[in-house]
Amino acid sequence: MRISFPYPDTPDLAIPDQNLLGVYGPAKTGGTEPADAIIERSLLHPIGRPPLRDVARGKSRVMIVCDDVARPTPAWQVIPSVLRELDAGGVAEENVEFMMALGTHRPMTPEEMRQKVGADVFERFPVYNHEWDNPGLLTCMGKTPQGVEVWVNRKVVEADCVIGIGRIMPIDMCGFTGGGKILIPGCCGETTLDDMHWIRVDVADEDVIGQRDNPVRAAIDAMARQAGLDFIVNIIMNSEKNVLDCVSGHLESAHREGCRRARPYHEVRIPETPDIVVVDGFPFDIEFWQVNKAVDTAGLVVRDGGVVICVSPCYEGLSRTHADVVLRYGYRPREEIKQLVARGMIRPKVVGVHMIQVAHVAIEKATVILVTDGIREEDVSRLGLEYAPSPQEALTQAFARVGTDARVAVLRGASETLPVVG
Repeated sequence: MRISFPYPDTPDLAIPDQNLLGVYGPAKTGGTEPADAIIERSLLHPIGRPPLRDVARGKSRVMIVCDDVARPTPAWQVIPSVLRELDAGGVAEENVEFMMALGTHRPMTPEEMRQKVGADVFERFPVYNHEWDNPGLLTCMGKTPQGVEVWVNRKVVEADCVIGIGRIMPIDMCGFTGGGKILIPGCCGETTLDDMHWIRVDVADEDVIGQRDNPVRAAIDAMARQAGLDFIVNIIMNSEKNVLDCVSGHLESAHREGCRRARPYHEVRIPETPDIVVVDGFPFDIEFWQVNKAVDTAGLVVRDGGVVICVSPCYEGLSRTHADVVLRYGYRPREEIKQLVARGMIRPKVVGVHMIQVAHVAIEKATVILVTDGIREEDVSRLGLEYAPSPQEALTQAFARVGTDARVAVLRGASETLPVVG
């Protein structure tokens, strides 16, 4: 069978029929109802909160926070309905601003912000990039019961109504995206960001993956409440990027319901444990820092000692903000990375978390072969990964490692997939 990839310059991969276990991916179904109708219905029937127009009534400074260029959320489809609700609540346009929730990602360009929020909104409203590494633009909102300092973007703190726009899909870090994640880590400072991510290091995969309620999400919820997140609007999309559903309202109860609705669209059943897993990074191909979501997914199902073939252009390389430190040490066993973090040699801690996640699959469980034009072959080797110039060559290398009778599973859009064996 010939497998194509969502990149025009990447050649197809031919997998012998006797080796192919199957081709799997998130649902393509749905998407026939107009997105604005789905979103407006959600706003009229919020979960755990009054309608947004009532939440915003009498507010003098509203901040709408959207996820950034690394996420395919079509915020431009959501924002008009949100603005209509604000208008119905008597909020004047001059009292509305937008913040791009970058986490530690690179700043968005003006054109990227225009595309994210829509040209009309970009021209009418102030739109800011969050600056996680500028202490002068952060405010401490106190500590959580666990003693974690909650440092948040000052403009967000100064708003008296904060609305988060995002998307819900499975993710290794905290079970599902969306909800309070728009502020934590989206708009927080290094200390808060580090403490939130570092919780994941010692939590077992089975306690997080596919689970809405877990220790990492509990920390996110607590910090987001303290940071002042008043209302969320989270969409659910299929693999064709069509809006299937939307939840609005309370950062926890609405998000919990959204995760319940999202899971069936993303979960796939694989009949047996594959020896080789082929994944692409779509639609998170901006850099390997994002593509590692696909590697995380493959790691859920590949057998111990197996091979993961990861195909992605990695358009901006390894990471625009953290490449130096990742290349300096490479992916290595968890305990070694934890020691480097403890000694202050890997900073911020989120870099260590990324390295541990990749190493769990690429160093401790399987071999990862990366097919990319975005990272030099010598740098791929420095990272501790294998390199192949094409998907076909990668499969040849994989067969050489695990045998020509190996069973191969293909996960399309793996970053958005929740695979279950059995």
